[in-house]
Amino acid sequence: MEYVRLGKSGLKVSRLSLGCWNFGSPTPPWGKPGKVTPTDSFRIIREAIDLGINLFDNANRYTGGEAEEILGRAIKGRRHEVVVATKVHGDVGPGINNRGQSRLHIMQEVENSLRRLGTDYIDLYQAHNVDYETPLEESLRAYDDLIRQGKVRYIGCSNFPAWVLTKALWVSDVNKLASFISVQPNYSLANRVVEKELQPMCVDQGIGMILDSPMGGGILSGKYESNIPRGSRGAEEPAVAERAKKFQEGVQLLKDIATELGKTPAQVSLNWIVNRPAVSAAIIGVSKLEQLHENVGAVGWSLSEQQTKQIDEAFPV
Repeated sequence: MEYVRLGKSGLKVSRLSLGCWNFGSPTPPWGKPGKVTPTDSFRIIREAIDLGINLFDNANRYTGGEAEEILGRAIKGRRHEVVVATKVHGDVGPGINNRGQSRLHIMQEVENSLRRLGTDYIDLYQAHNVDYETPLEESLRAYDDLIRQGKVRYIGCSNFPAWVLTKALWVSDVNKLASFISVQPNYSLANRVVEKELQPMCVDQGIGMILDSPMGGGILSGKYESNIPRGSRGAEEPAVAERAKKFQEGVQLLKDIATELGKTPAQVSLNWIVNRPAVSAAIIGVSKLEQLHENVGAVGWSLSEQQTKQIDEAFPV
C-alpha cells in the first residue's frame, strides 16, 4: 500500500479508502440502503486493514447509521491503526432540524456518530453537502469547537463546488477557525468535470481530494461490455448503463493496457486516477473479498508516460 499526506495536513492516508455505504441493512429506517451483511462487512473491513488500507469512509446516514456501528465493531482493538472519516448533513429523521449544517444538527449528530462508532474521536469529520440556508461561519465555528473539544481531529467537506470551498477557506482564515483539509468530489475517467475548477483550486490551496465513485459506477471495470450484470449499478441505474455505451472505446483501451501489464481494467483506471494532481485517495466500494484484493492491486506500480497520455486522450474532459 502507498500512503500520502491528506492535502497539506500532516495526516497520512492510504491511496485507497474503503467505502462503507453498502454495509448493513437493505431497508434501513432512514438513509441509504445496504447490500452487504454485517458479517461479510466485518470480514472486508478487517481484511482491508491487513492489506494496509487505513482510511475508512462513512456517513451518519449510511444504512440508517448501521454502517457506522459495523465499522466501530470491526476496528475495535485496532482503532489506532485506522483513520475514521464520517459525514453529517443528510436527513436522519422527520424533524425540521434533522438535516443540514446548522450548529444544532452538527453537535447532535457528532455525538450519535461517536456512539455508533464506539470511539471518543473522529479523525476526519466532513460536511456531506452544502447548506445554503446556514451561514458558513456558523458551521465552521461548530466544527472548530469540536476540534477544540477533542472530539474531531480534522475537518473536510463533500460535494462542495470550488467557489463554496474557496469561500469556506476564507471564512476560516479571517475568523481564525479550523479549515477544511479535504474535499470529496465525484471524479473518474468517466467524469472529469472537477478538472475545470475544483482540482486547480485544490492544487493551489493544498486541499486533498478523496474521490467518490473513482470507477465511474463500475463502467471502467469493463463489466458492461456485452450485457448489464445482475445486481450491478447499471442494472439499478439506467443512466449508468447508458453512459457505459459512451465510453466503450476508452474502456477497450483500458483493457488493452491491462493486458500488456498483467492487470485488470479496474486496476489501470484506479492507478491513473490516484496519481492525478491533488488526489490523496480514491474510495472503493466492494461487496466481496475478491473485489477488495483486485482493487488493492491498483497501487504499488506505475503507468508509463505513454500509457498515461493514451488514457488521458481516450477520456476527454
